[in-house]
Amino acid sequence: MDAPGNEPSESTTSKDDGKSAVKSVADAGLPLEVGSIELGEDGHISRRDPDQPLLFTFTACGIRFEAELADRSAPLRLKANLGKLPYTAESPEGRRLARSVIAATDRLGCGQIMLSDQQDMVLTAELASPAPRTPVNVIATAACIVAACKPYLDLLGEAVALPRPAIGDNEIPDDEAPVDEAPVDETADAKTADEDAAADTADSADAANSAAEAAT
Repeated sequence: MDAPGNEPSESTTSKDDGKSAVKSVADAGLPLEVGSIELGEDGHISRRDPDQPLLFTFTACGIRFEAELADRSAPLRLKANLGKLPYTAESPEGRRLARSVIAATDRLGCGQIMLSDQQDMVLTAELASPAPRTPVNVIATAACIVAACKPYLDLLGEAVALPRPAIGDNEIPDDEAPVDEAPVDETADAKTADEDAAADTADSADAANSAAEAAT
């Protein structure tokens, strides 16, 4: 027993910390939702403001995604930089395919791929997470978004990977020759890309539905 005026013993402090941690978890309510508690810099567990934004990152299909939950009622939002749009001099066919895929994502229900001012291909998508917003439900929601976008991501991967045309002995390098890019019929190309994506989505849909069912 500690003498009057002395500091509490280490064992007493540990017990108090344990009770505090348990109480913090209990006060947060069960089941625990993502972002409902946090580990402070002092090592103590405490309740977290439910309306405070929650940010995290993960990697899927070789792509780094940034995820955000703005508040408890907000949908899960994903964002990913898919790289630069290929230049015509680098790969005319790759640029054409990439632009077709980008146009086709207008039909993607949960998101879209757009070009930034720096010609970066940026994917943004969102989907509401089932309640309660547990880690399992949030992960399942993220999996559904990625599964829906995967066919388009695969097509973009093919576009970026298309090789640069070979330069013959008597040919002018593409970066020195004048570029006269033919107009792109984005409507027709987008339709073709969308049909290809829809065909690939048939395989991804089962995985997405299974994840959603497991979440509920």
